[in-house]
Amino acid sequence: MSSPYGAPSAPPPRRRTGLYIALGCGCLLLAAVVLAVAGGGVWFLSRGSGGEEPTPAPTTATSSDGPIETPVETPTADGTDPTDDPGGDTFTLTVSSPEEGTTLETSDETLTTENGKFVGVAVTITNHSDQVIGLAGDNFRFYDDQGGSYPLRYASFTTSGPELPGGEEATALLYADVPVDMVPASISYTDQVATGGAEITFPVG
Repeated sequence: MSSPYGAPSAPPPRRRTGLYIALGCGCLLLAAVVLAVAGGGVWFLSRGSGGEEPTPAPTTATSSDGPIETPVETPTADGTDPTDDPGGDTFTLTVSSPEEGTTLETSDETLTTENGKFVGVAVTITNHSDQVIGLAGDNFRFYDDQGGSYPLRYASFTTSGPELPGGEEATALLYADVPVDMVPASISYTDQVATGGAEITFPVG
């Protein structure tokens, strides 16, 4: 039977243009991602198969990275540094190389060692001040390379007394009776006027 109102009209076809465009863009984006990943892999492989590695930044070494070797000085009794201009403007003191022996000829007698050997040096001291400084045997002392100290056994001075007037120079022959294995390293000088009562050491030889 026919409809009295005529045949119903068909709905208009839906347009799918937007869907096609979205699918196309998605495919293009996927292709771009695949190409980028593939290109990155080729670059990475080429770096690992012979490319130059980055050079690390240089490091700077400081003194705290390890000990710094320094000369060892024989310490003085009061802890002063023996290299700090001993004497200054007051006096100048020079020490000869040491001599050793088992006997010691003095002007009065022949001394024989009691500890193993005698160690002796010649000390020249010049008084640059206008004051009198001391030159008695008690003003001097020997030190070995281990820091051990030894008093004098015998001393002889070119001055007539145990003092050196200002502006004059004198030589002292100083000897200590020490063990056979003692290695002389320095000799010290102490005087209330010349050193202010501080013990100052001078290397031997």
